[in-house]
Amino acid sequence: MSESDSSFLVHLEALRQVLWRDVAAIFVLLIPGFFVAVPLLECLIILICPQEFKLNYFSPMEPLIVQLKLGLLLAIIGAMPVILWQTARFVAPGLYAHERSVCLNTVVVALLLFFAGAAIGLFGAAPLMMRFSADFASESLAPVIGIGNFVNLVALLSLSFGVMFQLPVLLVFLVKFGIIELAALRRSRPIAVVLIFVLAAILTPPDIVSQLMLGVPTWLLFEFALIVAGHCKKNENMNSEITEKPIATDSDSRRAKAETISENGEKSAIDAVYRDSWREKRRKNRHFGVINTHYRGQKGVKK
Repeated sequence: MSESDSSFLVHLEALRQVLWRDVAAIFVLLIPGFFVAVPLLECLIILICPQEFKLNYFSPMEPLIVQLKLGLLLAIIGAMPVILWQTARFVAPGLYAHERSVCLNTVVVALLLFFAGAAIGLFGAAPLMMRFSADFASESLAPVIGIGNFVNLVALLSLSFGVMFQLPVLLVFLVKFGIIELAALRRSRPIAVVLIFVLAAILTPPDIVSQLMLGVPTWLLFEFALIVAGHCKKNENMNSEITEKPIATDSDSRRAKAETISENGEKSAIDAVYRDSWREKRRKNRHFGVINTHYRGQKGVKK
């Protein structure tokens, strides 16, 4: 077996262990999530649905299936810190020290944004969606909503908002490691905004209220991500300039002082040579002036 094949198998074994830990964390949290699902469902009906609203089920095993589904959703949300931490541990050995710190900060910020987005989808978009649906009720049109459809709607809105709120983390991460240029990202801002609202329309139910509630905050987070990425890029450029600037040591200062002394010595020697030459020339000129004056006087006498 070659060295590359051995390294690939080691990484594959590490990835398998990470996946097994994630599955184990979800399975451990599934048991309490199964028992918490029923009171949580009653609280969601009170908080999200209009008053005197009741859900229905259309098959004998539908309440049990919905309880399992809701318990699995709670287990996944509860195990999200473990999943992100195991993913960061798997990626960390291939990163530098400063990149590891960036990765850890990214995990924390991504976790907070995920819970913030899920809370907005659960307590913001879902009640508006249920009220919007209840407005269609009349004497001849009564809403009969199944418990499975209600849980699917709540799960879809929560996960959609949580996933879409990861966009600024992804953008800052890509710009930080040079995968995407910040200038190109700023130039493609109109395309990015259109894609954000298209994804919001795909991930949410077909109503304009929930689409706007997902699209507008995601767009604002996109603009905030551009500001943060520009700030990180500026700090990175300043740090690179500081590191590239040579640091003067004692030996460098002594060498510079010796060079200055030698240059001054050479200049003083050259000045001395020019000074002696100038003095010699001045002496000759003065002697020539005396002789010239003497001959001029003799010529005047002859005349």
